[in-house]
Order: sequence, then structure tokens, then C-alpha cells
Amino acid sequence: DPAVELAERAIREACTQAQVSPEGLPVITGASKGAVTHFHKEPLNVVLGPHGYWASELTRRLKLGSVKNIVAACASGLYAVHQARQMLLSGKAKRVLVVTAEAALLPHFIASSQRLGILAKLTKEDYIGRPLDEKRDGFMLSQVGAAILLEASDEPQAGQWELCDTAVACEAYDMIRPAPGMPALAHIAKQLIGKREIDLLHPHATGTRDQDPQELAVYRKHAPSADVYANKGALGHTLGSAGLVSLVLACLCAKTKRRPPMPWVNTPIEPVIKADLQQGDYRTHAIFATGFGGHVAGAVVGRV
Repeated sequence: DPAVELAERAIREACTQAQVSPEGLPVITGASKGAVTHFHKEPLNVVLGPHGYWASELTRRLKLGSVKNIVAACASGLYAVHQARQMLLSGKAKRVLVVTAEAALLPHFIASSQRLGILAKLTKEDYIGRPLDEKRDGFMLSQVGAAILLEASDEPQAGQWELCDTAVACEAYDMIRPAPGMPALAHIAKQLIGKREIDLLHPHATGTRDQDPQELAVYRKHAPSADVYANKGALGHTLGSAGLVSLVLACLCAKTKRRPPMPWVNTPIEPVIKADLQQGDYRTHAIFATGFGGHVAGAVVGRV
């Protein structure tokens, strides 16, 4: 299954960079779909379900330790990060692998999203995600795998990334639409941003008509002048992986001291949003993800 392949590659790359073997590591996975591509063809997949099969295959291939999966719609990846951080803070583990993958470019998922009116128009000319732009009209779907290794440390070393804080919340308002004013998101944004100086915001920013302006209005109460990067215009919507993908990109921005350009932004919904490549000391990043059913999650990372 593509979701298994993407996750395995991400795990191997993350562990190679950290010079740590994945064998025996506790794992928190966050995915909204799981292994769905060949669901009806694999008897074990039918028995275990898409997420159970996904976890089982990764464990078999990589000899992982305990695996726990979080399902929270498009906030799944950041929910997994939050759960992993709680494990470290409680002393239940010294290292935790956080993994996500989504591979749902299937006719029924595409048709369902189209029916909900959340996709960009499915034509060669118009299938473009334009988050943070006045002409936004829905998002593109994409497939992805990502993994990070979190480690408890009393004294982070210079050049490392620190997971400063995480938060999750949920609001029972509607299966699809956010509540007016997005109170759950406002709650965690206040906790995470607070008095911190945020250099770069990574909003969920799907590129749908209602989501982007409501979401930015929440953050601007606490970070009125922070730069913004919306990666779904470049990568598409990675569904449950979106938050963890944004976190990885935040670390890369901090490492390179660059914020990628947003060439799809011609008429920004805020005057302060800059479309061209930006360079600066992007040390502290706030990352957010929201999902159907009212799920919201966020994290703050900083370069030591």
C-alpha cells in the first residue's frame, strides 16, 4: 500500500539523519485514512482495518516498538506530535518516533471532496490551490509521508530544534464548517503564541473561501506582524499529514533562514503577506492544523 511505503521511507530517513535505529522505538502515528488503496484486496487489511494494517506492516518491516495511531481528521499529524510530547514529559519514553502518511488519491475520495465543494475546479487550467489569495477556490489533494524523532533533553545543543509547546482542542459545532470565530483554535493559539515572539506562522490555510480569513484573524490577535507561509499552495493538501508536514517545513525554514515563495498569491487577503522568497532569522515558528469535526492542534518549535 502506498501509505505504508511512504511512511517506511520517511521513518528510515528520519532515523538515518538522527543516527538511531528504528528497532524497538515507541511510535505515535497520525493519519486520517490509513492504508486504503488496496483495502479490499488484502484480507489482513480487512480484519485489522486501514490503520491497524498500516501499523502492523510498519512494525513488521522495521521491528518497531509499540505503535499507537491518532485519528483527528486533518489535525491527526499534530495530535500525534502532542501525544508524543506528553509521553516524553511523563517519562514514559526517552525517544518517540512520530509518523504520518496519506495516500488517498482515489476516485471515491476525490469525488467526495468535490461534492463537498472544497476542491479547486478539476480542470487543467483551474486545479490550483491559492491559499491566502483573494482568488482562492479550494485545494489540491496530494500524497505524502513524514516522520520526526523526538528526544527528551535537559540541555538542547546549539543548532538543534526544540519542541517548545503543543496543544489540542475540539469544538462540537459542525462536521465540516468551523464555528464562528473558531473558538477552539483561538484557545490554543492564545496558549501557544501568548507572549512569544513568533517569526513565522504556518496556518492550516486550505485555500477555501471561509477557512483562510477566519483562521488568520485568530492568529493576528496574538501575532499581528508575524510572517506567514501556507505550504498547501506548493504541496497540495496532505490531509491528516498536514500539520506534521508543516512542522518539518518550519524546521527547514529555521535551518536555511529562508521562507519559500508563494507564487500563487497575487492578491493577498492581507496587505502584510509577501509572496516572494523571504530571508531572515526565522527561529521561532507556530504551526497549526484544523480538521473536520472541530479538531484543532498546534505546536511551537524553535531553533536553539
